[in-house]
Amino acid sequence: MKRITLMCLVVLLQALAYGQFKTVAETPLFEEPETGHAKLLQLKNGNTIVVHLSARNGIDLTIYNPEHKLAGYKHHDPSFGKLKGARVNAIFETNNTIALLISEVHERTPVLYRLLFDGATGNLEREEKIAEAEKYLFKDVRWIPEFDPVNSFSVSKDPASDHYALFIHRDKSDLADKNQMEVVVYNGDHQEISRAFYQPAFKYASLNYLDMAVLGDDRVCILGFAYNEITSNDREGQLVMMTLTKNGRRMTSELLDLSDNRIADSAIVRFNPVTKKLMLLGAAHIEDANPQPYAGFLLIIDPFKAKVEQEINLYPAEADVQKKKLYGPNETFTGMPQDIVINDDGSFSVIYEELISEKHTPRDATPYTYYMLDNLAVASFDVSGKMQSASFIPKKQYLKNTDYPSFYIAQRKLSTQHLIQADQYRSFSYLHTKRKLYVLLNDAEQNTHPENGNVVPMRSLTSAQAFSYVTGSPAPERRLFFGPLKKEEKHALAVFNLSDYNRSTNTYVTLKLEINSKERKSRLVWLTPEE
Repeated sequence: MKRITLMCLVVLLQALAYGQFKTVAETPLFEEPETGHAKLLQLKNGNTIVVHLSARNGIDLTIYNPEHKLAGYKHHDPSFGKLKGARVNAIFETNNTIALLISEVHERTPVLYRLLFDGATGNLEREEKIAEAEKYLFKDVRWIPEFDPVNSFSVSKDPASDHYALFIHRDKSDLADKNQMEVVVYNGDHQEISRAFYQPAFKYASLNYLDMAVLGDDRVCILGFAYNEITSNDREGQLVMMTLTKNGRRMTSELLDLSDNRIADSAIVRFNPVTKKLMLLGAAHIEDANPQPYAGFLLIIDPFKAKVEQEINLYPAEADVQKKKLYGPNETFTGMPQDIVINDDGSFSVIYEELISEKHTPRDATPYTYYMLDNLAVASFDVSGKMQSASFIPKKQYLKNTDYPSFYIAQRKLSTQHLIQADQYRSFSYLHTKRKLYVLLNDAEQNTHPENGNVVPMRSLTSAQAFSYVTGSPAPERRLFFGPLKKEEKHALAVFNLSDYNRSTNTYVTLKLEINSKERKSRLVWLTPEE
């Protein structure tokens, strides 16, 4: 009897340790993809599509059917510059079509292309140039051939419909007055339904574009910081919301208030379908203020009245308490908001990360920058904006090859993951199911029970595993994402940043890296998370 009880206890402990995700299916092993850009998409027809893009090999689409079996492969050589210097601005599904929006610089002009693929066969249905931006001056041409055309185009898709919008930065363009910019709205069949130029707001001549939200076919709300340059690095301005309504040919502009006359540097905006309000999550600063107040802010905006209704205190105090417990009383949580998750009942969560850059100038060598992706936090709020809980997750990750901007976690949803010198295994991701919010990351194995701030970075893939956390408690416990390792496995990691989740089937698909004593190879794995 005691033996049976002990066995039941062991099974229970194993379930607690590994029971968060259950493997549904997996592919045979294949060579690990190490270059280019990649994305996984679970389509409404049940297919899973692997999209892989590279400058050398063009575009590859691998199709798996609803039973997770290989169903097809298609290769495409785009007619434009073989992806040289290209950036993936967005990739998503509409009406069983995969839309791929890619920008590149052609003869010093940023150009945006749209490629449409059939979601069942992978066949290319259409390839077209849909936008151009301002031509680079010769003095702006860098010594490398790759520009950064992603800054010329911004894409936003409505999560509740197939409508999407394109924002084109047309500074000093021949098609518009100085500092004007353009917005184009498309339906799920990729037909243009609205287009308008931005007119400078009131007394302000310039605009720092922040983000936009597409509200079905009704309207698009564009948020920015309108300003005048008083002197170098001295801006006087105010938040502004531009609205382009259905079939509109002209935008309306309304100035908004941000407390303490702060200057909004970066932000994302989301529409809460329960409250019918916009949620502007951003980072700001006050010129000449010393010390600077906490830069994160969250505004609740009525999109139909163009009015700020509420400003919510975002700082996750419990994360600061937990950081001090781990690292000492002199440490302060400095994480900035990276994304916002809205629940079915209108409540929401904010994800934060400590993102620090560190420049190095070796003697007689090329300078480089380390990007330190440090501790993260997740705070949960009720529908009124009152903070309910905050979770702190210690981590330390270094990137030498990749520059991550503000809100890169949010921006990565529509884009792809760059595969570069194993940096794709760093950073973190999250998974939002109906009842839980998971944080997913690869981490050094020895960080299982960090004490006295002894958190080490993931130096190599052979010292790490994939882990998951369920947020909600102040210090969530980490668990092996793939559960117990297979007999031949020594390490199992995941490229969480290119994964996809189908909420209707509660299925998560990711790229798994398996490392044993002889080799390292990859496979796709479909899993169901606990809800």
